Amino acid sequence: MATSHPRGEREIQRAAIAIPPNIRYILRIMRSPRIRAFYYLWPGTANNHAGMGYFAKCLQKNLGFPFFCFCNLPKDYPKPVDLAKYYAYFTSPWTDGLFLMEYLSPIGNANQEELVLNLRKRKVHQPMVGLVHLPEGLLLKYWTMDHIRSALDLIDHIVVYGSSLAKFLDRLGYGAKLKQTFHYVDTDYYHPKEKPLTDQPLKVIVFGMLLRNTPVLKQIVLQCPQVNFHICAGMADLKSTFQGLPNVVLHEYMPEPELLNKLQEADASLSVLEDTVGSNSIVAGLACGLPQIVSDVGSIRDYCSKENSFFCQDPDDYVKAIRFLSQNKDACQNMGKNARQRAEELSLPKSIQWFKNFFQTIL
Repeated sequence: MATSHPRGEREIQRAAIAIPPNIRYILRIMRSPRIRAFYYLWPGTANNHAGMGYFAKCLQKNLGFPFFCFCNLPKDYPKPVDLAKYYAYFTSPWTDGLFLMEYLSPIGNANQEELVLNLRKRKVHQPMVGLVHLPEGLLLKYWTMDHIRSALDLIDHIVVYGSSLAKFLDRLGYGAKLKQTFHYVDTDYYHPKEKPLTDQPLKVIVFGMLLRNTPVLKQIVLQCPQVNFHICAGMADLKSTFQGLPNVVLHEYMPEPELLNKLQEADASLSVLEDTVGSNSIVAGLACGLPQIVSDVGSIRDYCSKENSFFCQDPDDYVKAIRFLSQNKDACQNMGKNARQRAEELSLPKSIQWFKNFFQTIL
């Protein structure tokens, strides 16, 4: 009968516990969901604290499990079919799910629907999540209904940032795949600056140019000569529309720190919208403590409320709201505090936590 050696057994146990750090890391990865994300770096938000490029990097850093990113299409894979071949043959076995962060967005060669189609053709069966940003009108502008349906058929889960888009996709029959969440805002970067109450004219900032109604904006500006408007045109050319108006300062595209400074100097934010789902400009304005004067369209009430915003249907509504804030600086300041409180409910850490819970549920 073999003799027992307690000391030797303890050494064996200690050796089993003392797993090298690199091996522990590999074991943790094997136990955690492994996600590969595909995002697109839009020129307007590249290197900013907004947009999906920044969000992808924050998820990668803070999710707590492996999250690998492809930006646009890597230069070695100039077409979705090339990237699909690489992914299917070399990466797929080490991934539990795919996250398409610009699904059904018009991004040319980086088209994510084509990438997914080619992956499915190569027998990649892992769950795929598509984050759809565009409101109904733009989806139907850029794509046929057949394209929209075939693209949504290919993926397992659809995430949207607003109830109006969720209702549209539900009407198309995709309710079982849908999850609605909120557009994040980095409340550490976008924050208000203390401003004393003054008798200076109200300063209203206008920024964000997607689906904006410029003719109505001009009507509003003309009816409020006592108010100073700072219009951030971005990459749009609005000189012929607003040049020469004494109460308008027109800004071309500016770096993010400069935009933040303009937001912190403003008293209120004006958004004359044709539609919206989840908007960088709306959540950034809330985070900077600005009362919102907004069109009552799309998913705007998912983000704004009567405590921090005015909901407008026609030009007179906007003018009345602007005049009220101009004549009631205390109310303007209180609505600004409410705006900041709402932004904190949409903060970046809370959005990361939502996606962490979501991925852990589906993978």
